[in-house]
Amino acid sequence: MAQIPRIAFVTIGQSPRPDITPHLVNKLNIPIIADEFGALDDVEDIDAELLTTEPNQISFHTRFRNGDYRIVPASVVKQRTISLCARLDDENYDFIVLISTGLYSGIETKTPLLHAQTVVETWMQSLSMVDCRVGILHPIDWNGHDDRITHGTAIRQSVNYTMPGPSGNINDIAKGLKDCDLIVMHSMAYSGQVARRVSAQTGKPVVTARRILAGTLQMQLDSMADTRLRGQKELAIRMAQAYPQLTQRELEVAKNVVDGLSNKEIARKLDISHRTVEIHRGRVMKKLDASSVSSLIRQVLML
Repeated sequence: MAQIPRIAFVTIGQSPRPDITPHLVNKLNIPIIADEFGALDDVEDIDAELLTTEPNQISFHTRFRNGDYRIVPASVVKQRTISLCARLDDENYDFIVLISTGLYSGIETKTPLLHAQTVVETWMQSLSMVDCRVGILHPIDWNGHDDRITHGTAIRQSVNYTMPGPSGNINDIAKGLKDCDLIVMHSMAYSGQVARRVSAQTGKPVVTARRILAGTLQMQLDSMADTRLRGQKELAIRMAQAYPQLTQRELEVAKNVVDGLSNKEIARKLDISHRTVEIHRGRVMKKLDASSVSSLIRQVLML
């Protein structure tokens, strides 16, 4: 079907991410075409040693396609992610979704970009309007990330806590965050299952980066759908005004042809037979003196 949003999901590790992407897609209430890409997709096991980090080097904790989690140099990952997003920028996606937190700058695209880091930071900044103590869980020590937003500037009372790996020691976390009013799990690696364990141990509400990103993506898709719907209605009005010689059904068929639907799809959408669509389509082409579908589309888009 035409108009189904195409989304490129990008990870700083290797794709696919069966632990993250299906969760995000399942949270959406409309169908999408989801493609996955990883900044380290071309790195084989034998090359992985090249990603070894040095002491005090800024690094990221990410997942490889075999399911292993590894710590990799931030500088390598960042440059590869920027290059990957630049390539995807030319592939006509509706959105590029960076499903990794930790990268803070240097990624610019013409395609709308949903950056998990920015999305989560923005969501947490909104908490500055609420007088509460927020616990923030990280999968790795963030010392040295000088370009990151400081949570304390947005949230009056916050506690940063490092939970190594995707699960960590839940009991230690409960002790460190028991006085918080809300806990934010600031990594896409944290699942809903782990969040429920943390909530059970602390007795506090827990929000994952995945849920925040999925909610933001849904809002963006809804906005895009509303914009497209308004555009379709406006085009239908212009077509009716410009082509009074067409019947209402012929206008409907013509509009769907311009939208890129096949005869079979139009028949299903309008609940008429395939043959009826062919007849209406032929009449439209004749009345508008269009020699081809591309000619019809050019004519309509010039209205």
